[in-house]
Amino acid sequence: AVRDARVRESDRARVAMGGGNANKSANARKKAMEKAQKAAAGSQTKTNAAAMNVICQVCRQAFMCTLAPIKLKDHSDSKHPKNTFEQCFPGKTL
Repeated sequence: AVRDARVRESDRARVAMGGGNANKSANARKKAMEKAQKAAAGSQTKTNAAAMNVICQVCRQAFMCTLAPIKLKDHSDSKHPKNTFEQCFPGKTL
């Protein structure tokens, strides 16, 4: 009976440690699932699309709100030389 108790304790220890291939696969699956959920929750695409709120009134091209005004001036000068900067981007200042 004493020997049986020792065997059972060692079986419990082996089960608790769980270093087999099945455990590694389960951990990898769990880690991949958490990574996928994290990536889906924090998608940058929607944020970038929302930031495209500066629009050229001549050609309707969208620009990010963080773009430097000089870049907007470059756009108006190269794409619309007959129009003024104010016509392309009303309300924006250089």
